[in-house]
Amino acid sequence: MSRYETSPPWALGQCDICGLHYRLNQLRAVILDQRPTGSKACPECWDEDNPQLQLGRMGPIFDPQALTDPRPDLNRPGSTSYFGWLPIGNPITGYITCEVGNITVLVT
Repeated sequence: MSRYETSPPWALGQCDICGLHYRLNQLRAVILDQRPTGSKACPECWDEDNPQLQLGRMGPIFDPQALTDPRPDLNRPGSTSYFGWLPIGNPITGYITCEVGNITVLVT
């Protein structure tokens, strides 16, 4: 705030998120990705800047997830199937096994 601006305690402002009126000194600046957006929010609507938006700014992220030069497990039946990975069913035959009970039809 410059020296030519004033904010008396009775000045009213409107929340840019919910639209309700609050005292101007209660409204807080909305910051997104460490940059002010120019919007003001009331204490109920104001949300702190998410720290996940700053990933990679402090330095490189070392988060290895993939294996380098992977090899299949040839000693297990599930890894040697013709179709590759079988998400459901029997890993040896590849078929789903289930049972069906009695079905009763009510005729009126």
